[in-house]
Amino acid sequence: WDWLLVVLGLLTAFYYYLSWNLNHWKSLGVYTLPGALPGVGHLWDTLLFRKGGPWISCQIYHKTKGQPAVGFFTFRQPVLLLRDPDLIQVVLIKEFSSFHDNAPEVDEEVDPYAGRNPFFVQGQRWKTLRQTLTPAFSPARMKVVFPLLQSVCQEFNNYIKKHLNEEVNVNHVTGLFTSEVVAKCAFGLDGNAFHDPNAPFYQNGRKLWDGSINNPFLLFVMFFFPSINKILKKGFFPKETLLFFENTIKQAIDYREKNPDKVSDSDYLQFLINVKNKKEFGFIDVLAQCLTFFTDGFETSSVTASFVLYELTMNPEIQKAVREEVVGMDSFSYETISALPLLDRVIQETLRKYSIFALAKACTKDFTLEANGQSFPLRKGDHVWVPVYGIH
Repeated sequence: WDWLLVVLGLLTAFYYYLSWNLNHWKSLGVYTLPGALPGVGHLWDTLLFRKGGPWISCQIYHKTKGQPAVGFFTFRQPVLLLRDPDLIQVVLIKEFSSFHDNAPEVDEEVDPYAGRNPFFVQGQRWKTLRQTLTPAFSPARMKVVFPLLQSVCQEFNNYIKKHLNEEVNVNHVTGLFTSEVVAKCAFGLDGNAFHDPNAPFYQNGRKLWDGSINNPFLLFVMFFFPSINKILKKGFFPKETLLFFENTIKQAIDYREKNPDKVSDSDYLQFLINVKNKKEFGFIDVLAQCLTFFTDGFETSSVTASFVLYELTMNPEIQKAVREEVVGMDSFSYETISALPLLDRVIQETLRKYSIFALAKACTKDFTLEANGQSFPLRKGDHVWVPVYGIH
């Protein structure tokens, strides 16, 4: 019987470990979503790969009308989901200094590339990186990059004319466009995607995305069980694709260093090289930021453009008005593109209806949110979710 008592003792201890904090929000007087399971919390459907975090947050949002905020659990992690717009404004604007870290963590030792993505970098390192990279996306810098974008638009126009009478996959076409934009504006290269469906830059970019962001198991382990991933050592990017971009960028840097008179200062890579030459970056930092530019600018922009085209197709009157606004431009320049209010509203409305991602912030110091006479105490390290899909 001794062994049975030992087993029962271990099982009891394990159960306690999984469930001891499920009373966390209730003990603080915060309304808690019922149905939390030991060790799983409210993510049973996520564990079974039925639903992702954004849809879970959307469901919670609609189930808890009347509550300014709701406590729930992502496995053993206490999370406060914000429903009140004023609370969201406090977290994202008024008290941003207490919530500037994003909740997903990527260990830089496990993945030195994704670990340097500004979205995952935390603390003072994030502030420093933000200060370093912000000038690359200023309006003045966008004007410098714009001629590169114009050349891609001309190629895109020729591609569309060539395939006018064919049935095309819109997301594939917009993917070709965003791939070329990234190739030209970030790397200063001709990706050749409009002319060759097997163009290495486009195909490796697709593998880069499909091998990481579209891999639910990988994301699941990396975001919810980072301690396990320290053992598995799974990175975001496939090794073969990573090697392609590493060689591509090395060759580009070598060429620019040997031919400074032929170098344009307009693309993002040259901006990063200039930072590297100031000893602020190493090669791995340059590669990491180029990969960040690609993953952030390729598929997200492609999908958004696809949804814009879909909405314009479903709303022919608005499509006609947008077309008239665009055709009525005196010239095609950064200034005229920035002054198209109807097109801008169409894009903003598309982003509202088809949000790119959910927001999950980490509390960086003990803080208490207040709304409607209620208090929501947060400890350093607690997570706060903004249910973007639910709100919109």
